[in-house]
Amino acid sequence: GSTCEAEAGSGGARPVPEVAAASRVPHGGGPAPAAGGALARVSGAGRREPMGKHCASLGVLRGPWDQVFAAFWQRYPNPYSKHVLTEDIVHREVTADQKLLSRRLLTKTNRMPRWAERFFPANVAHSVYILEDSIVDPQNRTMTTYTWNINHARLMVVEERCVYCVNPENSSWTEVKREAWVSSSLFGVSRAIQEFGLARFKSNVTKSTKGFEYVLAKLQGEAPSKTLVETAKEATEKAKETALAATEKAKDLASKAATKKKQYV
Repeated sequence: GSTCEAEAGSGGARPVPEVAAASRVPHGGGPAPAAGGALARVSGAGRREPMGKHCASLGVLRGPWDQVFAAFWQRYPNPYSKHVLTEDIVHREVTADQKLLSRRLLTKTNRMPRWAERFFPANVAHSVYILEDSIVDPQNRTMTTYTWNINHARLMVVEERCVYCVNPENSSWTEVKREAWVSSSLFGVSRAIQEFGLARFKSNVTKSTKGFEYVLAKLQGEAPSKTLVETAKEATEKAKETALAATEKAKDLASKAATKKKQYV
């Protein structure tokens, strides 16, 4: 399991893995970069970090690193990933130092909160397109992934970095270090959007972890420790509690923002 502690601010310099392409789509959105050619390595030096919400967590998957690496590419579909609609590998290469670089394009559902719908046209796309860059280092047994959305960027950008490595206390387990940054450039309600985005991220982390555990159990030839219905119910209830608390806070912030806006008119 894992917990996610949130804090205001950018959370320090945002590390960009070397797999990230030079053609990376900026925060303004745009089409996914073409596959072809080697993925250029960038350090992220000099990049301005937008203020927003930062979230960090440390979790453990009860499986050896090799098995977790294999499960990572077999995660979808699983009973907890109904929000993931499609996945496509758009680039893959092995470097001279035997690292595996990959880029995937994922399509996920993106239900907008009712109070935010008035800021966007009724026909706005409800799907979100996500790019996932990953670099696998089999020699050091580490895997780093970096994901970000390339549409709805005006509403909200969610960037996530995960590092999978051998657990220092138990070599049969895998440690997962996860960080996320949620930012919004929507004038007047950015704080409310960020609170909502953080709540959704936490909910998705719960689903992602359960899905990973489910796939690992199948690879290990074991049945999940609980029935699927029981586990799904627990995850759903926990996600609802988190989302409800964040929604109330977001509504309050949105209301205050609307009041301030009226005062200036």
